[in-house]
Amino acid sequence: MSSPSKSRKKERKQSGGSILSTGVIVLILIAIGLSLVYVRIKVEEVSLGYEISRNKKNTEDLLKENRTLQSDFMKLKSAEKLEEVASELGFKFPTQEDIIYIEKNKVVGK
Repeated sequence: MSSPSKSRKKERKQSGGSILSTGVIVLILIAIGLSLVYVRIKVEEVSLGYEISRNKKNTEDLLKENRTLQSDFMKLKSAEKLEEVASELGFKFPTQEDIIYIEKNKVVGK
């Protein structure tokens, strides 16, 4: 038979070993948890990078469209274009007969 002191040492070794293995398991779980958090942060970083790229591209497209619209607006309000549209609508330059002169301080229609 074994002596009582030897069995106590065995119990201590076994209980000490289980505490050690529990500590190792906890450390491994913490390491896995931190790794998952790190990976999640990196995935979000890449996702935000793609979103920023899309927004920059969209901004460039809108600025290009704005420049095109400004150019079209300037062309449409030019005198040549207004004259062309007016002639298409049937307007014409007034002749001397179309002009009515009004004397100063005279009331029209009396």
